[in-house]
Amino acid sequence: MKRSIPQQPLTLAAAMLMALSSTAGAEEQKPATDTNVPVLPEVKVRDEYDRPNSPNRGYQTGIVTSAKTKQLAKDIPQAITTVTEQLMLDSNSDTMKNALRHVAGLTFNSGEGGRIGDNIMLRGFYSFGDLYLDGIRDVAQYNRETFHVEQIDVLRGSAAMLFGRGQAGGVINRVSKQPGLVDRTEVSATVGSYDYGRVTADVNKVVGENAALRISAMKTDAGSSRRGVESEREGIAPTLRWGIGTADEFSIGHLYYTTNNVPDYGVPFVTRPGAITRTQVARRPLDVSAGAFYGTSSDYEQNDTNITTGIWTHRFSQDTEVRTVARFADYKRDLWGVAPNLRVNLANPDPCAGAGRAQPTTIDDNSIVCRGRQARGGREHTVTLQSDLTTKFDLAGMKHEALLGVELLREKADRWSYTSINVTAPNTTVGNPDPDVAVPAAYGNRARFNPAGYEGDSYSIYAQDQIEFIPQWKLLLGLRHDRMDADYASLASATGITTAFNLKYNEWSYRSGLLYQPTDLSTYYLAWSDSFNPTADLYQLSPANIKYDAERSRTVELGTKWELFDGALSLRTALYRATKFNERNTDLEQANTAVLSKERHTDGFEIEAAGRITPQWDVFGGIALMRAQIDEVFAANNPNIVGLRPRNTPRYTGNLWTTYRLTPAWRVGGGIEAKGNRLAYSTGGTTPVAVAMAPSYVRADLMLAYEQPRYDVRLNVLNVFNKRYYEALYENGGFAVPGTERAFQLTVAVKY
Repeated sequence: MKRSIPQQPLTLAAAMLMALSSTAGAEEQKPATDTNVPVLPEVKVRDEYDRPNSPNRGYQTGIVTSAKTKQLAKDIPQAITTVTEQLMLDSNSDTMKNALRHVAGLTFNSGEGGRIGDNIMLRGFYSFGDLYLDGIRDVAQYNRETFHVEQIDVLRGSAAMLFGRGQAGGVINRVSKQPGLVDRTEVSATVGSYDYGRVTADVNKVVGENAALRISAMKTDAGSSRRGVESEREGIAPTLRWGIGTADEFSIGHLYYTTNNVPDYGVPFVTRPGAITRTQVARRPLDVSAGAFYGTSSDYEQNDTNITTGIWTHRFSQDTEVRTVARFADYKRDLWGVAPNLRVNLANPDPCAGAGRAQPTTIDDNSIVCRGRQARGGREHTVTLQSDLTTKFDLAGMKHEALLGVELLREKADRWSYTSINVTAPNTTVGNPDPDVAVPAAYGNRARFNPAGYEGDSYSIYAQDQIEFIPQWKLLLGLRHDRMDADYASLASATGITTAFNLKYNEWSYRSGLLYQPTDLSTYYLAWSDSFNPTADLYQLSPANIKYDAERSRTVELGTKWELFDGALSLRTALYRATKFNERNTDLEQANTAVLSKERHTDGFEIEAAGRITPQWDVFGGIALMRAQIDEVFAANNPNIVGLRPRNTPRYTGNLWTTYRLTPAWRVGGGIEAKGNRLAYSTGGTTPVAVAMAPSYVRADLMLAYEQPRYDVRLNVLNVFNKRYYEALYENGGFAVPGTERAFQLTVAVKY
């Protein structure tokens, strides 16, 4: 595809929009016939046009597609945070979890809902059911990688109108690397503390006039400052794309990713002696070394992920196109791990077995630690077909940007526990974790017990229009209808009794926003959106197979977005209230608790900056303040939780990452991550709530890089001051997982 240089200068954003919407049918611009008028030589700008979010853009995002339309972030009436590839490279964020440490207002759960893998809270609400890959639902239980990812978009607020069922916090969408029309290869190797080793490759090869192949691959083998915790990961993601820039563009890609980890359930919470009042913090994490691991080296967490995606984009004109995506995804997981606890009955031959167990009043190095079993597996298969029509047009003197779409989703899932007998690892003590202990012969077996199955079909149709009804003012209106039909079956292995259940939901979702853009560099908006979440979501049923009304979430948000320093630095603020109704239990370990709250809300304020202050100085940072509260509960729930701050919802979080180029070759940088204290407690019963607390923390990292056109060398220092902190917690108050101790990682990358 060839273009002459335009007569008027374009901004980078405008150039990217033109390139993304251009077609092959456009005629080449002919040279002027007047010989006195100079003709500029033809140039090709495919590198920027085909890869609008390439690493050289730094920490500021370009075109955003996570809201289903190709827009700049300033044109979306909703808070959005983008973790760019350059930010992930500079901070050596090798997993999605590490990359999301740069997102304010986000925290991590551990083992919540009986789940494994990525388990996230956003604005104080569960978001593990709101994970997407290239706009397609990807909610399976596994720990996601970044080797194949161009950027991660966090679209905050209720978003069911765009994505279907979901929560109040928002959605997290990973954007895959796509082939472009410039040959490029980068190979990197990293070594570091705790036997960390990682090799990645990213190869882009032009294979035709408008075709390219891109292959991303990764192999990681790493230990941990948690002595005995290990991680083995490998993956490859090839994508072939052809018809680039023409009227009909196609791509076919596959992601293969497998992990084999020793799972980590952290350290137990310790109950302080004395009576418990409703608001008293009664439990804190066990005060031991951050490296104390109470699992065993025989524990395992294995995941296999295979995702195949085909895309066809047909462009009718520069302003109108249809994008159709078909995806087939298969996920398999197995887990056998240890959740430590201090509840014992010293009168029993086995202090960790039987009834009457309680935590001793005094805890020392000789206190017994029970190794509670976590053993289960599952397999999920999804088929998704999604088609979106986007168009721009003028009607009745107003400019319109419209979206029409349909989505069909077929889901099949099976899950089970392992072994009907109580096979556990030998007990240990606080002062002697002993992860290499000999375990029983039946430990880790995969005899399935109490299997359950799910099959569901979802049908969705949606429409949205953003209308510029007068200059500088835009109105966004959208609605969506989702129909879900789900069948469940579960087998009680002990009795042989099978239980079947069917659920049907028909739900409407809405989105609206008002934007005022007095200049190209400033936006002010007011937005309202909602979400729903059925009882059947995430393949789980409520106790006794009861059909509850769908959860509903509602978000009202007032925000501003500015482009400072001639557009080099993006700054946004948001003031919001997110409210959730009929919140359900998501924890398989608390199956007797049907719902968590009747109503709760989060009031919050966010400020975030991303981009370049000077040509040498890049920054990415944000602060989120949250005031959250449980407002009302159902009769079956503990009335003492009313008025409490919701679990794992700190009053504040903050993050900052910045780099400065000292010379053309040397860059220095670093960052901080801060979180306020987070609460954990059980929502059942009627007694006063024994609140557990993970303390607040600030973690600091450093980076030093030497960069040449053909190679880079980078040193990362994680947790520079060796701060003890807890990166995740089990919201029921059982345990908290310590973060890494100080670690060094050295990366060498070769580019050609």
